[in-house]
Amino acid sequence: MHQIDLQQLEFIDSKLRTIMKEIEEKFGSKVITSLYRIGDTGPHGTLPLRAIDIRSESEKIDGNIVEFINKNWIYDEKRPLMTCALRHDVGQGMHIHIQVSPNTRRVSAKDLLNNSDCKDK
Repeated sequence: MHQIDLQQLEFIDSKLRTIMKEIEEKFGSKVITSLYRIGDTGPHGTLPLRAIDIRSESEKIDGNIVEFINKNWIYDEKRPLMTCALRHDVGQGMHIHIQVSPNTRRVSAKDLLNNSDCKDK
């Protein structure tokens, strides 16, 4: 199998490259099943590229990867129901879809405090 250094592919959004690097550091290298799709009107068709699909390994491993990404990255504060990662099958087989938007950012300490179950009394 051939491996490509995604960090060298400048047509991929820098936030997406960072997420992929973090995944590789924490979970090992992953098989990419989809990058840029010609004619796609969604994040797989934008430049810079804003979506990557990786092969599903198991429900547990995939769940750990999705949870890791979504705990560390906010897709878009104005669209809180959207996430940077999800495991799904849209007819081509189970996979992890990883996406960013122009508004994607890393979770901050302030975000963690605001979402904490511990409140000052």
